Amino acid sequence: MGENIILKDFSVSFQTSQGEVKAVRGVNTVFESGKVTGMIGESGSGKSVLGMGILKLLAANARISGQCYYGDEEISAYTEKQMTSFRGLKIGLIPQNPAESLDPVIRIKKQLIEAVTTHDRSRKKEAEDRYCLLMKRFGFKDPESIGRKYSFQLSGGMNQRIISVLGLMCSPGWMLADEPTKGLDAILRKQVYGVLREVLKRDTESMIVITHDIILARRLCDNILVLYQGEVLEQGSAELVLESPLHPYTTGLIASLPSHGMVPIPFPMAERSGRPGCVFYPRCPYGTERCGSEKPCDYTVPDGRKVRCFRYAQS
Repeated sequence: MGENIILKDFSVSFQTSQGEVKAVRGVNTVFESGKVTGMIGESGSGKSVLGMGILKLLAANARISGQCYYGDEEISAYTEKQMTSFRGLKIGLIPQNPAESLDPVIRIKKQLIEAVTTHDRSRKKEAEDRYCLLMKRFGFKDPESIGRKYSFQLSGGMNQRIISVLGLMCSPGWMLADEPTKGLDAILRKQVYGVLREVLKRDTESMIVITHDIILARRLCDNILVLYQGEVLEQGSAELVLESPLHPYTTGLIASLPSHGMVPIPFPMAERSGRPGCVFYPRCPYGTERCGSEKPCDYTVPDGRKVRCFRYAQS
C-alpha cells in the first residue's frame, strides 16, 4: 500500500490589487492510497486551486497555509527545488485542456521524454522505452511517427491520451487528473473515461480526480469531496454522497443534473461584506440565524461522512 495524502487546515489565498482573495479555506481531509477520490463542485469552487496547491503549481501571488503531507513527509514545506524532484515521480499530473498543456512548438516525443530526463538525464534510454510502451498501450500503433508531430497536428482525443502518457512517464504512485472532460463532447468524454480506467487498471490505484462531471465521478470514484467557495462541505464514500447527499449544497448539485430534472440551486441573496457564517447560507433553504452568524465545523455522521452543516451537529 502506498502513501496517503493528508491535508490539515489547508488554505490557499491570492494577493491582488483589490486585497486578499481566499480560494481554499481550512480543508481537512485524507486522500486514501489505493482509492480514487473525486473533488466536485461548481466552477470557481476551488477544486483546481486545491489540486494545484498540493503540487505547489500556483501563481506567484499565491499563499499557502496549513499542512500537506505525503505519508510522513510535509511536502507543503518543500522548497521549489524539492518540489521539482517530487512532482512527476510521486504524484503525476493529467492537466486540463491538452491544447494549452502541450507545447505547440516542441515535438510530442521530446516533451514526453523530458518528463523523465528532467529528473535524471542518464535515464534517456529508459525514457524512450517507456515512451514506446505507453504510447502503444494508449492506442498509438506507430509511436515514432506520432512523436515527430506537434500537438496542433493531432485531434483533441489524441492529445488527451498523450497528456495521460505524459503524467505516467515517471511511474508515479499517485495521479491527479484536473478536469479531464472539461469542454469535451460526448464522444471525447467517453474516450477519456476509457483512458482513466486504463490508468487505474494498469498504472496506479491512487488518483485524485478534479471534475464538474458527476457522471465521471460516479463511474470512477471511491470517495467524494464536495467543494463550495473554497470549503469542503461534505466528504465520504462516493456511493453515499452521490446517492444520498446530506449537505443542502450537495443535494442541490445532484438535483441540478439533467437526469434529476435540472432543478437549479437558488441564486444567492445580497452578500454581506465579511459575513462570518456558513458560506452556503445565502442559498440554503434551511438557513437559520445561527448559520448567518456562525461558521459550522466538520460534523461526523454515523455512516462515516463529514458534513459542514449545523443540521448534523448532534450526530
